[in-house]
Amino acid sequence: MPETVPQGTREPIVKLLDQEWKVLTELCAGMNEEEWARMTDCPGWTVKDQISHIIGTELMLSGQESPEQVVPASGPDVATDLKVSFPYVKNPIGEVNELWVEARRQVPPGQVLDEFQRVTATRLATLRSLSEADFARVGWTPAGQAPYREFMDIRVFDCWVHEQDVRRAIDKPGNLTGEIANHARKRIKSALPYVVGKKARSPEGSLVTFHITRSDEETFAIAVSEGRAAFTEHVPPTPASEIDTDQAYLEMNFETLACLGCGRWDPVASLQNGKVSIAGNVELGTRVLENLNFMI
Repeated sequence: MPETVPQGTREPIVKLLDQEWKVLTELCAGMNEEEWARMTDCPGWTVKDQISHIIGTELMLSGQESPEQVVPASGPDVATDLKVSFPYVKNPIGEVNELWVEARRQVPPGQVLDEFQRVTATRLATLRSLSEADFARVGWTPAGQAPYREFMDIRVFDCWVHEQDVRRAIDKPGNLTGEIANHARKRIKSALPYVVGKKARSPEGSLVTFHITRSDEETFAIAVSEGRAAFTEHVPPTPASEIDTDQAYLEMNFETLACLGCGRWDPVASLQNGKVSIAGNVELGTRVLENLNFMI
């Protein structure tokens, strides 16, 4: 008699989560204590803190309450107000995240990795047991009310972002192409009309082109029409020198786009060190660059 396959296993997003967590496990399994302690581009967090954060989020999604507010590991004289103790905490979501991370700051890296494997294995079992209706159920997500499927879509992206934080810290680049990276790229691109239109306040009739370089080369453009920014099929060629003053042309590789979109790298520094180039309307292009960070 053939084995009955739970409906939830048909969700492609579960497969991607499984793949991403395996990548993270393999990456962390080869690290030494010095690498676990390295600071990352995520303000205030070490490599170990990144994994602790993912653990905390998955425990929260499993229904576990966040740890009680704790005195930071730096000593009992430090104020217990998280925004005072940890100046990089900017909002309520950041406060909750920090509680999970701080609760593990004195836990050895090996134990944190063991917990990561246990927690993600449990989460995968749960996700594989869910029905189509469960994945379609609308509820809270970091991007507002949306189906649970969308929340898990965000989880793949979020875990990939933290994987990249770890990779840069330990100087082991990877996973910038392929299925998971393409998933992340799609999510980053989906935020760019908001960046161009709302955050950068690009004027009516303007056109902002992004040229992504290297092996994953891609060019796409966002036009502002009738007060709305949206992708357009009209993609201008790479400018030899100047293009129309209503147009800005930004060139960077995918890693740079991801780091700027997720608030990891400073826009001005990225322009100065050559990671980004701008042609055409430099003022407009610079404004878009300075507003690329769309992460909470």
